[in-house]
Amino acid sequence: MKRRTDAIFIIFFVSGFAGLIYQSIWSHYAKLFLGHAAYAQTLVLVVFIGGLALGSWLCSRFASRVRNPLRAYALAELAIGLMAVSSHPIFVATIDWSFASLLPAACDQASVFCPAQWFLTAALLTPQSILLGATFPLVTSAVLRIGDTQAGHDISTLYFVNSFGAVLGVLASAFVLIPAIGLPGTLLTAGSMNILIALVAGAMSRQAPAPLAIEPLRDAGRADAAAGKRIVNILLVTAFLTGLASFIYEILWIRMLSLVLGATTHSFELMLASFILGLALGGLWIRNRIDKLDDPVRFLALVQLAMGAAAAATIPLYVGSFDLMAWLLSAVSRNEAGFVIFNATCVLISLLVMLPATFCAGMTLPLITYRLLHSSEGERALGKVYAVNTLGGIAGVLIAVHLLLGWLGLHLALIVGAAVDIGLGIFLMLRATTPEVRRAALRGPVPLALVVLIAIAIGFPIDPRRSASGVFRTGAARMAPAVEVPYYRDGKTASVAVLSDGRHRSIRTNGKPDAGITMTNDRPPTGDEYTMLLLAVLPLGHIPEARTAAVIGFGSGMSTAMLLTSPKLERVDTVEIEPAMVEGAKNFRPLVDAAFDDPRSHIVIDDAKSYFARGRGRYDIIVSEPSNPWVSGVASLFTEEFYRRMSGYLAEGGVFSQWLHTYEMDDYTMATILVAVSKTFPDFAIYTTIDADIVLIARKGGPVGEFDTRVLQLPALQPMLAKLSVSDPELITRRREGSARLVGHMLGTQFAKTNSDYYPIVETRSAKARFMSARVNDLTELTASAMPMRELLDAGPMPSPKRYEGGWTARDFAIDRAWKVRDSMVGETKATAPILAAGELEGQLIARWADGCSAGLAFDRVLPAMVDVAEATGPFLNPAVLAPMWGTLRNSRCARALDATQRHWLELFDAVGQRDAQAMAATGAPMLQEMRGTRNPASEYVFIATVTALVCRGEVRLANAFLDEKAVWVRPEIRMTELRLLRGMAGMPSPLPTCKAKPA
Repeated sequence: MKRRTDAIFIIFFVSGFAGLIYQSIWSHYAKLFLGHAAYAQTLVLVVFIGGLALGSWLCSRFASRVRNPLRAYALAELAIGLMAVSSHPIFVATIDWSFASLLPAACDQASVFCPAQWFLTAALLTPQSILLGATFPLVTSAVLRIGDTQAGHDISTLYFVNSFGAVLGVLASAFVLIPAIGLPGTLLTAGSMNILIALVAGAMSRQAPAPLAIEPLRDAGRADAAAGKRIVNILLVTAFLTGLASFIYEILWIRMLSLVLGATTHSFELMLASFILGLALGGLWIRNRIDKLDDPVRFLALVQLAMGAAAAATIPLYVGSFDLMAWLLSAVSRNEAGFVIFNATCVLISLLVMLPATFCAGMTLPLITYRLLHSSEGERALGKVYAVNTLGGIAGVLIAVHLLLGWLGLHLALIVGAAVDIGLGIFLMLRATTPEVRRAALRGPVPLALVVLIAIAIGFPIDPRRSASGVFRTGAARMAPAVEVPYYRDGKTASVAVLSDGRHRSIRTNGKPDAGITMTNDRPPTGDEYTMLLLAVLPLGHIPEARTAAVIGFGSGMSTAMLLTSPKLERVDTVEIEPAMVEGAKNFRPLVDAAFDDPRSHIVIDDAKSYFARGRGRYDIIVSEPSNPWVSGVASLFTEEFYRRMSGYLAEGGVFSQWLHTYEMDDYTMATILVAVSKTFPDFAIYTTIDADIVLIARKGGPVGEFDTRVLQLPALQPMLAKLSVSDPELITRRREGSARLVGHMLGTQFAKTNSDYYPIVETRSAKARFMSARVNDLTELTASAMPMRELLDAGPMPSPKRYEGGWTARDFAIDRAWKVRDSMVGETKATAPILAAGELEGQLIARWADGCSAGLAFDRVLPAMVDVAEATGPFLNPAVLAPMWGTLRNSRCARALDATQRHWLELFDAVGQRDAQAMAATGAPMLQEMRGTRNPASEYVFIATVTALVCRGEVRLANAFLDEKAVWVRPEIRMTELRLLRGMAGMPSPLPTCKAKPA
């Protein structure tokens, strides 16, 4: 027969579902204000569980006066729901007002901690937290009053259903709701659930149940008042300390597992769900046993001993999880199905580490509540236990983050938490059980738990070579023995390591490389060095007169050091949120000495947005050098709101420089970032540093302008320019890939949504992109295009007429190859060259044909070679260099013998080389009509050349007509990037600046 309480269990399941959505969503809002996910999660945990504690304590104070707890519960749920549905506009208005007014007025920029900022965040979250804290004791009281025959069973069931609902709420929030409807929609969904719960509970509460009457249990063989009071105090202390230990575990496990699973938002949610699932399963297991226990306190003591031993045992399990993750990544494909398996394995690893201890933790609260319910406390115990337990949780969070991590590191900090639980078990055995039980415990469970604790503390250290391996990316569970770890520290927000093989050093955050530098001159520089150099040099070249600069993110310190090479800069503020990062970067001395020693350099440990908001000044240059956006909290540095605030911190005409990467990123995600940029900086430029990294340059209040190459003459800059072989200005100017217009049309930004703080597209998509090794190839593919599209469609930099040695990107290699092909065609190939570059043989073949008119070399046989040579040289050599090459060919004896149709080819090659859009269109359009139905490299060359010229000249009707029929001439899968760009730009009816007049 169905019990009346079953419906209450169902609605309390839904309440748990909604409640953990709030914790997840509040973390998102808090990190927008506080700046770092670790700080936000800590504050939300403290406020969330602090509010729960206060709400529970208030219930304990007024438990006996509440006639109808189910009705009170309905009112609490209604208030929670109404607050939730109105929260988003309040959050947005408060955060905007705080950055604009509160922080500048109430906070000192020199102070790292701003009380007003933290108190305001807490004030936003506390009211709902208090009400959420009241729900458990109220609904428990209602259930027990309605049916008091199985008090222990019902308490445990409520604990289970609420916790299990919380597990599903965490997962739904992270993987379904936020990606689909953003933070506002997710809050509205949770609030609607609470309102629905209130309506159902209100309908069920029409008749108030009778007061609760439960017979007290005997306390260790005695029934006197002193014994009763003693057991109450002991169990409340136990509730506090076990809550403290449990939250120490949660903080430490999340940090530890981030090194295995990756520090993504999804990983955090999966870990949180696993933690709560263990609690739920513990509550489920005890519910059918708790009412049958002869001595609940003895059983509680055994649970505490088991929990402490299991928590200590997580260390060897954690060490082994690196090998499990490495095996997984070697076994699964990097695709959609593989990502599902990866996330399932993340849950499995989290459960292997957390489940034994959290299973025990899930039994403690029902056991303590059950025992106190049968004491003199009666119904008041429902609120008291929950309040004291959550207060212990607050203490655990603060101790773990602010004391244990910094002082002891992950390994010993976890041992401390385990020692608390084992100590509690021993304390309960000695103070709250019979002599016979104490003697039995001292012979068996207690020594066993202590042996486990000591053995793991001594025998299972955590090897930094595992912790810093980045197994979630590399698939390697441990770094090679030859790699040294000269620095490793578990900081408040991240675990930072510096790795060295003697010549090369890198700094890693939670296992992810953030910067690498070759420390000697006998090895090639790293790609990171080019990126860090250009992050500083490019903005200096766009505003050489800059007096002030700021850098977001310290990294290795190289970008800061490179900015300081400008004698005109009077101050450079580098803002880094993790102190361990700055300490670790000292291992890159002497290459970054200026960042530490130059009196103009000021290193600030703070969140950049908060630091800027508290200041009154404006910067001429802001360099944003964050970690990858898949790292939890970092995606907020790629949002519309972030760029708007950065513009506010720039002086008029100031330059903003930001690092982005094209690896572990898909086209749409990149497009949402560029849309966000364009809302504030409609005109920006993209430079490549290496093929996988780009730098975005934007200017406040106007166009980006040209790069002033005189910055490369700065004396202090010369050692690094020489090391990287980039002293020649062309090697910098050729890095410019395109403007907002070109890149936007290529990536289809006109069809992309805006990445926003409140609709975090990048955060929800980037973890999958990282796993699947996605890549934004469009910029690289455009570089390799057979057409000089950048010059024609975007007024890109024209290749130099001089030959330059060196380079490090695909474009540099393509330019070098183009010169070799050109040399082979004009007869300047060195006979001693051991290997010919691709295209050199074709150039020699064309030269033979032009000179000899051999019968065996008919034009149709030579044409494919001409197309190859045109593609290899046209986009990469200056018109002044190409003119004599094609001119000599057109005037050769064999060329003069060609018919008109054949001569069109030579005219087209020459027109492309000269960037003559008028000639390209006039020659190419008739050729396409003659080639209708032909699909090969030659037809594709003519098609791309013709449509590019038509788009450039603003002849959009004819350009779109050709594009509509592209399959007649082109294999779309081969020319996808070029076709997408042309289609995107084929809506501009007026000629582009590059096509208003025929080039001279």
